[in-house]
Amino acid sequence: MPIISFLLAFAFSLAFVPGIIYFSHRHKLYDRRSDRKIHRGNIPRLGGIGIALAFICALIVLMNIDTSQTDKVFDNYNMVWPIVLAGMIILLLGFIDDLIDLNAVFKFSIQIVAAILLIVFRFRFRIIMVPWSSGFIDLGLFSYPITLAWVIGVTNAINLIDGLDGLAAGISIIASSTFAIFYWFQGANMGAEICMAIAGAAAGFLVFNFNPAKIFMGDSGSLFLGFSLAILPLLGQSPKGAMIGLVSAATTLAIPIFDTLLAIYRRKRAHVSLFASDRSHFHHLLLDRFNSTRKTVGIIYLLNILLSLVALSTLYLSSTWSFILKVSALVAIGILFWVLNTKREKLSLK
Repeated sequence: MPIISFLLAFAFSLAFVPGIIYFSHRHKLYDRRSDRKIHRGNIPRLGGIGIALAFICALIVLMNIDTSQTDKVFDNYNMVWPIVLAGMIILLLGFIDDLIDLNAVFKFSIQIVAAILLIVFRFRFRIIMVPWSSGFIDLGLFSYPITLAWVIGVTNAINLIDGLDGLAAGISIIASSTFAIFYWFQGANMGAEICMAIAGAAAGFLVFNFNPAKIFMGDSGSLFLGFSLAILPLLGQSPKGAMIGLVSAATTLAIPIFDTLLAIYRRKRAHVSLFASDRSHFHHLLLDRFNSTRKTVGIIYLLNILLSLVALSTLYLSSTWSFILKVSALVAIGILFWVLNTKREKLSLK
C-alpha cells in the first residue's frame, strides 16, 4: 500500500536525520556561507544522506512484506535496483561535492553517466501523449536525447531551487505524491509505492528543514531528490502508452523547470558560466517582495499544488481538455516567470 510506503520512509527519515545533525555538528560539517545565502549560523548540510537512506530502507522493507511482487510497472522488485544504483551514484556525487566542492563540469559528466545507466535499463520516454490521431507521437530515436535532457534538467532544477528552508523538500513531496496518484489510479501499486517512499523520506526531513531549518539537504539531497523525481514518470512508459505523460510530468515540475530555463537565459545573456550562481531565482524574487521565508515557501507550495491538479486532469477530464489545460498552465507559468525576471533586470539597471 502506498500509505505504508510513505509512513515507513517518513519514520526512517525521522530516525536518521537527528543522528546526521549530531554527526555534522560534532565534525563541523556546515553549509558554506556566501553573499547569496540568506541563513545565519552554522547549519549542517548533509540531510540528503538521511533522505536517501530512508528511501532505500523503506524499499527494502516493502520488498520483504509485499509477497505478490507483480505490477503493471515492473515484473518484480528486482527492476528497482537499477534506479537505486543510479540514485546512489548521484547521492555520492552530491555528498563529495558537499565536502570538497567539485568542479561543475565533472559533476555534470557524472550525472550524464547516471542518466545513461537508466536509459540502458529501458527507463525512457517513448511517446508524447496527444489528444489527436492515434493518441500519441512516437519519439523514435529522439526518445534517447529527450530522456537524457529530462533527467539532467530535472536533477539540476531541484538543485537550483533549493534556496529557502523547506522549499526543495516541499516541492519534492508534492511532485512525488502527484506521480503516486497517477500510478495508484491506474493500478500500478508498485509505482505508487516508490513515489510515496520518496515523498515520505522528504517529509521526514522537512520536519527538521522547515523554517527555521536545523539542517539543509545539501547537494547530496537536492541532486538525489531531483534525480528521483526525474525517474518517477519513467516507470510507467511503454511503446503504446504512458501512465504519466511527458506533458503531465513537465506541468507537475513546471516551477523548477522554468526557474532553471530562465537561469540559463540570464547567464548566457550576461556572458557568464552556466554554472555560476545568482540571486534572481523565482524564490528570491518572491522573498524580496514578501520579506518572509515561510510566506514565500507557502505561496510556491500552493502554486505547485495547483499545477499538480492541472497535471492530474488527465484522470478526470477528456484527453483534449486536459491537454489544453496543461499547455495553458505551462504557457501561463512561463509568462509569469518571464515577467518577474524582466522586472528584476530593469530594477538592476536603475
